[in-house]
Amino acid sequence: MFKALSHPIRIFFLEKLKEKSWCVCQLAAEAGIPKSATSKHLSQLKEAGLVEIHKTGTRVEYSITAPCVLKLASCAEGVVLSNRKKQLEL
Repeated sequence: MFKALSHPIRIFFLEKLKEKSWCVCQLAAEAGIPKSATSKHLSQLKEAGLVEIHKTGTRVEYSITAPCVLKLASCAEGVVLSNRKKQLEL
């Protein structure tokens, strides 16, 4: 799970998915990256159990399974920033 959370674009996707379900093409447009890269990131999130897919005809939408994981990511980001600030002060 932590490996899936290690890329900022995947955190961005989880934040978007917290709002509503999205398809790959919508998320790719929001992030400004190719659909192929978006699919790869979503596959890693799915593999970690953080997102699930819903099929409606030929359309595939993703939704977040554990919104609480965003609190963990935010906490980790705060610790990293705090540690970096301390290092810069030395």
